[in-house]
Amino acid sequence: MDFSLNIGFDLPKEGLGKLLYNMMFEVLFVELIDYEAEVWNHSYGQEVSVGCTYFSMSIDLEDEDDYMERYRQANLEAYGVDTNVFISIQFKSYIFEIGWVKFLEVIEKLLRLNNLDLLVLDHTSYPLFKRVQGRLLINNHLDYRTWFVTKENLALLNYPYEEEAF
Repeated sequence: MDFSLNIGFDLPKEGLGKLLYNMMFEVLFVELIDYEAEVWNHSYGQEVSVGCTYFSMSIDLEDEDDYMERYRQANLEAYGVDTNVFISIQFKSYIFEIGWVKFLEVIEKLLRLNNLDLLVLDHTSYPLFKRVQGRLLINNHLDYRTWFVTKENLALLNYPYEEEAF
């Protein structure tokens, strides 16, 4: 299953890759000790790619500035978020339930990192939640595709949120 994470970030993308790797390592600490999971970094010149047993995250370093500006403008118009980094997320479908929970724990760390905008879209570009100007909004107009966005799972964000249709 593919998702996307769009964030505002004010450091080089390479630094973000290292940060995401460290966040995954923290989230999966117990699983790593028990050899139940692994965390990896397969970054190279054109792409930062970090992942774990449950999902992977990729950031294209070759995105041209004009492409990113068009993408940024589209997110601003469609969802009201000002983001400058697009991260592709690939979940392993047979363990999605575990991966989603671990992904939310990584998101919690990103929310604490800065106060910049953030947007999570599912595989159909349907918005699940976003943070705009420090406010975290959960889309309450979700349908059957989003059975995994429960109050119990959202509690893992450890961040105050409001529900809103968008």
